[in-house]
Amino acid sequence: MPMCVVLLILLLWWPLPVAAQEQKSDIIDGLLSSFALPLHELWQKKHDSEWRNLLDGLSIDGAFSYPLKKSLPQASQGRGSQGTRGGNNNYIAMSLKYTPLSSWFVQTTYYRYLDADLQAPWNPDFSYSFGYDDWRPYTLSLVYANYGGNRLFPDRSQGERWTRFDEGTLTLGWKFLVPRALEELLVVHPTGSIGCNIGYNVTPRYVDLDSLTRKAAKQSVRLGCKYTIYEWWYVNFMLYAYPFPEQQQPWDPDFTYGFGYFDWHRGTISIQYNNYAGNRFSWSKKAANTGTFQNGSLMISISWSF
Repeated sequence: MPMCVVLLILLLWWPLPVAAQEQKSDIIDGLLSSFALPLHELWQKKHDSEWRNLLDGLSIDGAFSYPLKKSLPQASQGRGSQGTRGGNNNYIAMSLKYTPLSSWFVQTTYYRYLDADLQAPWNPDFSYSFGYDDWRPYTLSLVYANYGGNRLFPDRSQGERWTRFDEGTLTLGWKFLVPRALEELLVVHPTGSIGCNIGYNVTPRYVDLDSLTRKAAKQSVRLGCKYTIYEWWYVNFMLYAYPFPEQQQPWDPDFTYGFGYFDWHRGTISIQYNNYAGNRFSWSKKAANTGTFQNGSLMISISWSF
């Protein structure tokens, strides 16, 4: 049986034990509360200061990313405005996220590459996302994100554009908890936990390396989990399945992973390792210069919210 089919079955089966052992009302409440739009909150003043009210919901992150292995862009890592996220160049990033209402948000991140010669066509000057994403379990999410080769000052002679909106990805997701028996078996400290999510991704237009053309409607399914070991120390992973295997490009991973220390409170510093390279399982063909631990990067970040 193809691995894609096995993963799809896993993705469909995984939440069922949760539904069987959790209070049905919790799941129903989570689903019904998704995409809530409490417009009356827009007129409620949360602070005495008008400036504080204006900035409420705004958060700023600063980060420095250092790849374990610097390298020139390779054809196996991307093509045109699409390719592997990070991993080959060090950069400084600043993110602005605004959540004006409930869990509705818009976010943009700006990048400054310290080795300009290593910036690939698919390494963006900026990325952006928006949608609805509630952190609570059993809630649905719908998010659009674009991490392609967006350019602040595009060089038209090189085929660059400010952005290619149709090359972004729309993801419908659902968060859930693992069965309590499994969590009790794996969690080693009272501050630990395990949270998971499933999602369906659609990219309206994508670059196909074999034909060197842009094709329509790349689709994938994902299953991700984050295991908090102790307080803010964690490991995570994301598995991907492609309903149409021919759509998977060399830089599209079978899985991604990360670990480190992440504290979301304002004024805190986080240190993380992330690997988004074209990771492959042992039975899948791996492209050159992708899918190794050295293709990942370390990131130090600090956050602030109003």
